[in-house]
Amino acid sequence: MSEPVARPRTERFISARLIPLLLCLLTAFGAGGVAVFGVAPEERRERQWQAATPCPTAAPVDVRADCLTTLHGVIERLETHRRSRGYDLRLHFRDSKPVKWLDVEYEADAYFAVGDRIAVTWWRGEAMRITNRQHTTDLLSVPRPVDVAVITTLAILIINGLLIVKLGNSRRRGKPIGSGPTEPDGLAFLRPVAATAAWTVPMAGLRPSPVIAEPVAAVCTLAVLWLTLLAWRKSGRTEPVEPRPLPEGEDVFLRAHFLEDTPYNPHLMGTHIVLGAGPMAVVPHGGPGRLAAKQIPAGRLTVQGVRGPTASEEYVSSHWYVADLLDGNVPVRLTAAPADLLLLVQEMERAKSGNTNPPSTPPGTTPPPNDTATPTA
Repeated sequence: MSEPVARPRTERFISARLIPLLLCLLTAFGAGGVAVFGVAPEERRERQWQAATPCPTAAPVDVRADCLTTLHGVIERLETHRRSRGYDLRLHFRDSKPVKWLDVEYEADAYFAVGDRIAVTWWRGEAMRITNRQHTTDLLSVPRPVDVAVITTLAILIINGLLIVKLGNSRRRGKPIGSGPTEPDGLAFLRPVAATAAWTVPMAGLRPSPVIAEPVAAVCTLAVLWLTLLAWRKSGRTEPVEPRPLPEGEDVFLRAHFLEDTPYNPHLMGTHIVLGAGPMAVVPHGGPGRLAAKQIPAGRLTVQGVRGPTASEEYVSSHWYVADLLDGNVPVRLTAAPADLLLLVQEMERAKSGNTNPPSTPPGTTPPPNDTATPTA
């Protein structure tokens, strides 16, 4: 069998634990900050606009004031105005008072008509709202920071989540599995990223007041940091899979399949491998019974190595591994979950050596890691 190629310990630590940890913290504080405090300066402007009050009656008319100024006018003409995004409804005012024209959403044409007397609310030099007796509509210049906050939060979550997945997959792709403790697994950090998404996305969309948002964010952030600590511990090195005995006189069906079309796997029909009471065989079902079974010439197969899937084997489950075999001189690949693949490899080694007693880990076999093993501290 081929010798495992181990990466330097520092490289494994950085790519599989340290970088995912930093991405996880960036996600928690980046998405949380955007969800709670918004996107400046749009968020500040939105809050100031919502908090603005009408100008005092005795104050001179100043449309550029921080308070709300209301000016009146009469609609003289309506027309459809084409824009790059579609159409708007343009309102022209008699005598160009309070302004020559204003654009509103095209759907508002049902609420405005020629001759309507309207009130235009101004704030900091911009027309923010227009009102008649039937309808009030915000103009297109009104800031919409909620959309920006939601999009920014989702972008932080998705980008960092995909980077963590890519680091986890690249760690495994094509790498031989060592006989010692397994490499760290940065995919454990996806759980705190998912927890961050669970509270930041609703927070960014609802935009509650700071009185509500800040305490909720503090509690949720502490929970995410706790999950991050658990992920850090889980991403450490774990012990390899321990061999498991087969029950005597019983068939055991394992989810596994060969990746090549062979006489014992014609047309890639196999979904499971059965072993135990009878010879090892490929079956297109999970039992019971050996209907349509095709016996595997286990004594003829030579185990070359066990590794993670390569980039060209994307159809292999992300948590499965691949055993490279030789059927005579023909390369054959077998894929299964780590514990199942180890058992199958052991049975093939035992059949090849002619030993009828189930051995412990065969000499030279490089067992795959146990994804469910209890992590060491």
